[in-house]
Amino acid sequence: MSIHGGTWRVHASAVDDIELISSAMIWMVGGDEGISINSYKSAHGGRMATIIAKMNRKSALFSLDEDKVLHVRASLSKLVSGEACLEHNGSEPIVKGAFKLEVYPNEDVESVAKKLLRELSDDN
Repeated sequence: MSIHGGTWRVHASAVDDIELISSAMIWMVGGDEGISINSYKSAHGGRMATIIAKMNRKSALFSLDEDKVLHVRASLSKLVSGEACLEHNGSEPIVKGAFKLEVYPNEDVESVAKKLLRELSDDN
């Protein structure tokens, strides 16, 4: 797999089940070492939390930026139900992923990203 590392991020409000979301993210990245929860007040005064799950190299809607980072969006409701699904409709909450690709000088960034996505879908 061609990933240096990655980050999943969820922005949750006070009405969301932070513990359930955190548990789902721990399951998704294979451990709780890279999980952090930052609580804060929103601009309107409500309690908010950002849950971040960092993935190391070779741990598990796409766009690719100029820094060789693959951006994906996944369904939060499917994630907390135990499904790793990289699809969602536009009206539901999402989990955002950002993955730094390992690309060598003789490789095309887009080809590496497509190969990685094929490998991930073949594993499921």
